[in-house]
Formats: sequence, structure tokens, C-alpha cells
Amino acid sequence: MKKVLIILISIMFSVTMLFGQGIEYDSRLLVKYSIEELNVIEKENPSEIRFLTYCLDNAFYIGDYPTEKDGKINLDGEKQISDISKINLYELKIEILEGRNQLFSVNGKSKLLIIYDSSFLKDKFNKANK
Repeated sequence: MKKVLIILISIMFSVTMLFGQGIEYDSRLLVKYSIEELNVIEKENPSEIRFLTYCLDNAFYIGDYPTEKDGKINLDGEKQISDISKINLYELKIEILEGRNQLFSVNGKSKLLIIYDSSFLKDKFNKANK
């Protein structure tokens, strides 16, 4: 009886260790990363998880498309976004680049989506977390 109890407790402990890390991530990150990948990132570099989460809300600016500059804007592409109040860069498959902002027209040039470069974002992130 004691052996059965010890085995059951060991199994429950193992399952808890494997699946119940107790860390909750922003669900928008799950579009790009699995829970296992996020757990590895959290373990190896906890500030990276905070940065990835920060980018979900702070890596971009969306404004009206400047029609007077049509043809003069070097666009990186066009994105169709059903609800611009709920933008998820990972859903849009946009990677944040080092050293340059990215510009996307939205919904047929009704809006302009600007994705900030990673250096700028890291600087903003560090200032916000002082």
C-alpha cells in the first residue's frame, strides 16, 4: 500500500513539474511560441519574456495613411486586419527587425502600420522598466 501511494505521489509530482510550471504567459504569444518554448525562454532569459510581452502592445504605431505621400512611401507590404484595436504582430507574421522600421499599408491603404526597429524597442523597454 505504501509503495502504491509513493508511486502515485511521484507521478503527480512529475506531471506537475512537466506541465504545471505555474507561469502564465500572454495568450497572444502562443500564436508564435509553444508553452514549452516559452518555459525555456523564461528559464534561460526571463527578461526576454517580458520584452516579448512588451512588444505585443508597444512595437507598433497605427495611424491614417498619408495619401498625399502615396507612391513616395517605401512599403514593406500590405496587411489585412479585421480589428485594428487588436493587432498581434505574431498573428500577422511580422518579425521585428534590427536597425529599421517597417511600414505596412492596412486594409487597402486606409491605415499605415509602423513596426519599430528592435533597438528602439529595447531602449523604450529598458526605460519603462527602470
